Amino acid sequence: MRSQMVKLLESGVLLRFDRTLDETLQHVVDAARVVIGAKYAALAVLGEDGQLSRFFYSGLSEEEARKIGEPPKGRGVLGLIIEEGKPLRLKDVTKHPKAYGFPHHHPAMRSFLGVPIIVNGKPFGRLYLAEKIGGRTFTKQDEKLALLLAAQAAATIERAMLAEQANRTERLELLNELVSKLNRSTDEKSVLETATEGIHASLPFAEVATVLYRPDESLSLLCFPEGSRLGLQLRRPCLKVNRTPFAICMQERKSVILSEISVEKAKTPFERWLARRGFRSLIAVPVALGEQVLGVIFAAAVQPDAFSRDDLTFLQTVSDHVAVALANARLLQELREKERIRGLLLNKVVTAQEEERKRISHELHDQIGQLLTALLIQLQLLERDLSEPSLKDRLKVLKQLAEEISIHLHHIAWELRPPALDELGLLAALERVTEEWSKRFNIPCEFEANGAFNGRVEPEVAIGVFRIVQESLTNIAKHARATHARVTVQQENGELVVTVEDNGVGFRVKDVMRHPDENKRLGLLGMMERAAMLSGKLDIESKPGKGTKVQLRIPLTKGWYRRFRASPKVS
Repeated sequence: MRSQMVKLLESGVLLRFDRTLDETLQHVVDAARVVIGAKYAALAVLGEDGQLSRFFYSGLSEEEARKIGEPPKGRGVLGLIIEEGKPLRLKDVTKHPKAYGFPHHHPAMRSFLGVPIIVNGKPFGRLYLAEKIGGRTFTKQDEKLALLLAAQAAATIERAMLAEQANRTERLELLNELVSKLNRSTDEKSVLETATEGIHASLPFAEVATVLYRPDESLSLLCFPEGSRLGLQLRRPCLKVNRTPFAICMQERKSVILSEISVEKAKTPFERWLARRGFRSLIAVPVALGEQVLGVIFAAAVQPDAFSRDDLTFLQTVSDHVAVALANARLLQELREKERIRGLLLNKVVTAQEEERKRISHELHDQIGQLLTALLIQLQLLERDLSEPSLKDRLKVLKQLAEEISIHLHHIAWELRPPALDELGLLAALERVTEEWSKRFNIPCEFEANGAFNGRVEPEVAIGVFRIVQESLTNIAKHARATHARVTVQQENGELVVTVEDNGVGFRVKDVMRHPDENKRLGLLGMMERAAMLSGKLDIESKPGKGTKVQLRIPLTKGWYRRFRASPKVS
């Protein structure tokens, strides 16, 4: 008995609290077999329904256990211990009235000892021992020792359960934080980096990597935490799937766990590579969205059998969120690319329009304007030579008509492309357009420019600002019924700020922007598109009876203009 107690203490059941629950249960059953002196031992865990849900054994090889098949269901003698919750010691278990018999390939067993394991006052499981070594049957002292061992094991099991619960809570917090970061990731690289860092925080004992799956059956964009041994040693930019253990992840969307990696047992070059660098276990889960596999998350550890079922569940949960984040990032990238192309096409269209306007304006001003001037001169000469009053009156009407045509033609040419914009700059052109607009529509309009702004901007900026102000004034004349308007230009915090205000009837901006008739919102949308082309922002503030304020903000930094000029052009 004393010798057995020494063995019990040496087994360290109560001295090790760094094991997982599964490791603790396996340690208990191994220790019981040695301490009690049995050839076989097993520990059955009860499920919520009171039936056996998990089974740990000792004394059988994996091959022997595999041949036996499924673990016991808790019928027969095992069920009796479950029902009564008391120790059971038998000289020959096969002769008990409730003996259910053994399955095929099960080793022969006669002597039997079973005791309950109570954790936190509730039935947790049963400890079974069979085939007493060195004796025909288990003794009363063996039974007392088994009960003592079960009590000590219960304390360790409770501690392991509490540790796992705390670990799950901590892991849940890490998962929530990781999911939050993934939802904010906007490109593939940031998704992979965020996932890798988050998983590494949950599996600090392992080296973690995330990779994307490409149509050519290769894995690329490998992401590792900073300082990772995988990242420092893996030099290839991509991996062929058929040279890794991840093929099953790609082909069947199943997870992979390798508990014992070695150079001798390696089935793929990647496993051999891991083994040579000291890694002994691997876990990998596919990142899949529906039927489409997007990539793989994997982790490697230097300890054999390092990954638990909880680790697998955690990685599978993370992979689901990573798949959604990757899909969203790719959709966002596609939208950005489409928006970029649309912006380039729009820019090309607007530029072509401005060039055509400039050409037409010059032709109206230089050619047709000169012809009208020549016509007026000829009419004046003809008027001087005529003496008949009736013909002079008719000639006077023709002169007035030609002068009106010349005025309208000048106005059209100026609106198409004001010469002041190219000759004198933005401020002069804006001041001129407000003066002419005020005279034409008989609405007082102030123009004010901040002295800090000298009006020097690139041609693309100048024409864009001019058109937005021109469209704003046109809208005031058409819709506002205003009695006063104002245009201000200033430089503020590195931005060009242009504001057009009126005291008119105003409108609900949201109603106009959502109007089913596109013609009702085309002018506002056009101004917004022009502002966006210049990386600017257009704000429209208006309320019924409160007037309208249109404000344009455009950055004036050199860095912005370099990026603007460097943007690719569409041929």
